[in-house]
Amino acid sequence: MTAPNNELTGEPALYASLIASGVQLAAAFWLPWTTAQVAVVNALVLAIAGVWVAFTTRSIDNGGSVKAAILGAAQAAISLAVTFGWHATDEQTAGLMTFVGLLVAVFIRQTSKPKGAYDLAA
Repeated sequence: MTAPNNELTGEPALYASLIASGVQLAAAFWLPWTTAQVAVVNALVLAIAGVWVAFTTRSIDNGGSVKAAILGAAQAAISLAVTFGWHATDEQTAGLMTFVGLLVAVFIRQTSKPKGAYDLAA
């Protein structure tokens, strides 16, 4: 039996860097964005790239990293929305993050499983 190919390539980082530099270029020439706005857009791009890497390598950790990556992307998206003018209270933000966390847990629970004691000892 051959092991699955879980080798990471530089493609997610390359594409994220390309998008980030495109955002910076657009902000420098055409978009009236502040440095903070460019930074949160780039943070969201990198968080989405993290979700992609977590999904493509989920067989390594049985899907455990997918939930953390999606929660990080959701947090970056909320930061982006707040930076661009969304007025949310702490309670609204906490409620939204709780909902996203539970939603992800419902779907990931069915695809991830803890490693058995024999797997951990090996």
